[in-house]
Amino acid sequence: MFKVGDHVERIGSLVPLYMRDGIITGVVASKDGLDWLNEYEVNFGNRVVAMFYESQLRLVRSAVGRTVRGG
Repeated sequence: MFKVGDHVERIGSLVPLYMRDGIITGVVASKDGLDWLNEYEVNFGNRVVAMFYESQLRLVRSAVGRTVRGG
């Protein structure tokens, strides 16, 4: 489960470069209480803000600064 401020990347081979890395700016909890059905608002460098499910995103760095993905 992601939280506001987490840095994420989109998963998939057809992701445009400008929508690759973003920051979670909002969380819409699932009505059924299932974390995997939560929707996340992601801001991609102030160009695009879009909604995604958890399965479409991967954590890069948590809001507290812990790096998850090596670089």
